[in-house]
Amino acid sequence: MGYPLVEIYNSTNYVVSGNVDYASIFCSNDSYTVTPLTTWKASSRGVCLLTKITATVKTPNGDIVATPYESSGTSYSQFAIIQKTPTTFAVTRIVNSAEDAIPEDYVEPTTQQK
Repeated sequence: MGYPLVEIYNSTNYVVSGNVDYASIFCSNDSYTVTPLTTWKASSRGVCLLTKITATVKTPNGDIVATPYESSGTSYSQFAIIQKTPTTFAVTRIVNSAEDAIPEDYVEPTTQQK
């Protein structure tokens, strides 16, 4: 029972590190580092809604803080770090024709779990 594991694809040519923040004090936030053109995947998530993903891009000209992904709480799991201009980056939700799959045994969390 739970949400799909968070995955962050680094579409840039730089190493990126950051944090994945969850909505509940009962959920442990994740720190991540992802190399160019690869995907980082969380090791656990449970019934934790995601509220924020930050990213710092390590470029030859110094570290650049990307525009974070922010939500009041989402079950989405697929995200990407993109380069918008030579000096701006952003964390975005990956959107395609198939929405994030909800596990067959998924049960909506109770108010206490949110």
